Amino acid sequence: MIVLYYFRWTGTPEELQEFLERIMSICEESGGLDFKGLFTPATSGWNFVVLLEATSFDKAMEAYKAYVKKYGPHPQLPLDKVELLYTPKESGME
Repeated sequence: MIVLYYFRWTGTPEELQEFLERIMSICEESGGLDFKGLFTPATSGWNFVVLLEATSFDKAMEAYKAYVKKYGPHPQLPLDKVELLYTPKESGME
């Protein structure tokens, strides 16, 4: 499963780097989520998108909950959106 985490960033570049390091740390701790990178979408109103690969929906949600529990909501992140992309096999179509 691919996870696209879109967000609008209002902080400094240094704060963004700290935020990304937190995400990478949670990914490593989760055991089921792989950080693939930070991108700037060219055709979207969002500032950034983080691309993650998850072994399952449950692992993606577990990592999200772990982040919120450990760090709480980020003050420089006023808006965000998550999209989950399943393969046909993952969605039960194959």
